[in-house]
Amino acid sequence: MNPGIVSLAPVTLTLLLTFYSRNIILALFAGVFAGGILLDSAQGTLFAGINGIAAVFENSWCAKAILFVLMTGSLVHVIEQSGGVKGFVRLLTVKQRAVKSVLGAEVLAYLLGMVLFVDTTVSIVVRGVAIRPLFDAHKGNREKLSYIIDSTSASVAFLSPATGAGAFLAALIGVQVSGGVISGDPFTLVLQAVPFQVYSMVSIVIAGLAIVGRKEVVSKGAVARQTEADSHPERSQGVPASGAVNMLLPLGLFIAGVFGLMVLTGDGSTSIFTGILLTLVVTGVFYTVRGIVDTQGYIAWCIQGMASYLEIALVLTLSFALSNLLNQLGTGAYLAGFGHHVHPALVPAMVFVGGALISFMSGTGGGTLSILVPISIPLAAAMDVNIPLVLGACGSGAVFGDHCSPISDTTILSAKVAGVGGMDHVRAQIPFALTGGTISFLLFLVLGFFL
Repeated sequence: MNPGIVSLAPVTLTLLLTFYSRNIILALFAGVFAGGILLDSAQGTLFAGINGIAAVFENSWCAKAILFVLMTGSLVHVIEQSGGVKGFVRLLTVKQRAVKSVLGAEVLAYLLGMVLFVDTTVSIVVRGVAIRPLFDAHKGNREKLSYIIDSTSASVAFLSPATGAGAFLAALIGVQVSGGVISGDPFTLVLQAVPFQVYSMVSIVIAGLAIVGRKEVVSKGAVARQTEADSHPERSQGVPASGAVNMLLPLGLFIAGVFGLMVLTGDGSTSIFTGILLTLVVTGVFYTVRGIVDTQGYIAWCIQGMASYLEIALVLTLSFALSNLLNQLGTGAYLAGFGHHVHPALVPAMVFVGGALISFMSGTGGGTLSILVPISIPLAAAMDVNIPLVLGACGSGAVFGDHCSPISDTTILSAKVAGVGGMDHVRAQIPFALTGGTISFLLFLVLGFFL
């Protein structure tokens, strides 16, 4: 289909509904429906939008990404049901005497963020449950805890390709590859984009400096909230510290499996898909041998875990369908036609700002990528801009906006587990996020001219 201004309609509708309804599934479905109507009108077909959703599973990258996310839900759930998370918390609680100051608690919260990269929600919840009692025991500032947790959750996930975020980005790239917009292996492009996830790296560094420099994190007009001792022993009572192996072993298997398979096969999609599948199988055998659960019970846990991630899988499916439709409508090619008005070196910085605005207003990093990648990659390809750099700008903008948004799920959850008000957390985090965003914007300007 020849590109034209009408090709912007699905994106515009998706953005408007995202901003006003705060429902990314509704917004994406409306975008797919609108794109399907436009294709039907142009090609004389019927139900292009509905068929586009089904066609997602014909793309191996998309199918594997969706299955990977569902199995991630299974892995997270079986670890929780086995007592692995509580055992890990108990292990930290038993060793509480080793944390002799607020600084020690802050460092532990920071380091755990580097370890618990597989799932953002698990990273946030485990650290909230495990570290908050340590902060309370040493009368620490909970707003600083919420800041550390938030700044080292999504940021770390985008720097770790073997995560749901990495699989999602790789599948969106796979759509562009299968559409002939760009060439290359999607997972390899995700790996190449890691050094350009500028905001994530800057955010993690700033959080580390805030810890080392003993920087106070307080919302404007408030005083540091120092809490009374409250160790919440009931949260992990009755769970042996040795139960931590039920969490640490599966995570270790997953990490080793994915990167080992990558070395052996060089196939990113197969590696992450096979890696998590093998992890679930071996974990099931391990739990059965230890008498934690029988085979039937373990399978039930896996299914329950998948069910809890169905919403995410639906978002992925609709995102991939919309991306395919936008390629067929020529949306990216149409926008690339305006390239002669913009210097190519400015594209990464523009993508970063655009991603930040979408993410801030929608409160969803994943939804931001589903809108931004199908537009920015064709634009970058047409203007001969470094593709991994633009992918890094997409991810950086999504995380930056997410950190600043009061309606972001990670923002709300980080505040909740740390025991502070949502807006108190946002106001306390904003100065650090804006500092990181400004530095990132300048770096994308520089990188745009030199790469």
